[in-house]
Amino acid sequence: MSVEKVAVVTGAGSGVGLKTAGLLHQKGFRVVLLDIDGDAAMTQATLLDPSGLTVLAAQVDICDETQVRAAIAQVQARWGRVDVLVNNAGLPQANLPFEAVSAQLWSQVLDVNLMGIVHLAQAVVPLMREQGSGRIVNVTSVAGSRARPGMSAYCAAKAAAISLTQTLALELADAGILVNSVAPGSLETPMFKKFLQPDEAWDAAMERYLPNIPLHRLGQPEEIAETITWIASEAPGFMTGQNIIVDGGRCL
Repeated sequence: MSVEKVAVVTGAGSGVGLKTAGLLHQKGFRVVLLDIDGDAAMTQATLLDPSGLTVLAAQVDICDETQVRAAIAQVQARWGRVDVLVNNAGLPQANLPFEAVSAQLWSQVLDVNLMGIVHLAQAVVPLMREQGSGRIVNVTSVAGSRARPGMSAYCAAKAAAISLTQTLALELADAGILVNSVAPGSLETPMFKKFLQPDEAWDAAMERYLPNIPLHRLGQPEEIAETITWIASEAPGFMTGQNIIVDGGRCL
């Protein structure tokens, strides 16, 4: 690439965020790894580039607007631009009846899965406007378009994130900023276990889940990362406001 482009990835200390940061780095991006687990982000950044010349890591709580803006200011001071923002960090919800979901849990789930996107986008969009270009990729979920009992707060938050993606796509199009989202289905990650029913064994969960997935398996973090990286590349230049579902056919 003629310009050394910069990608910011949240939740980059593990899972989909880590795989995405790695793929973007392979494609020549300077990569910023943000995670609430600062040690994990810094460790992974060092593994990507021991010299530290093409990576930057920071501990950031995406629910804290002050922390988010400080991190992006650090990126701006070092590299002067942000070309790609991947809003990957998320918070699952334990499977609970609607009336058992506390106001505190509603607040936590909405803060991370929706307001985290808002804080990052508001911090990054001014830079992208100055550049006249940029790509924002929000990691949503099939739960945002396919309701699930026992997941009221999570489904609502992810649906809101999809709607926000579409709204931003319209609002930022004239600035040359493309906004899309990727909606994973069930993935083989530690987070998946948090969606299980209370005291549900893994084998029992697989017997319940897999028959509903036409490909008869869980997705892998790498598969979501590859989709995110494709959207963040130069390839789909005429695509904006889309929610790309990657779920092994479950929504069908």
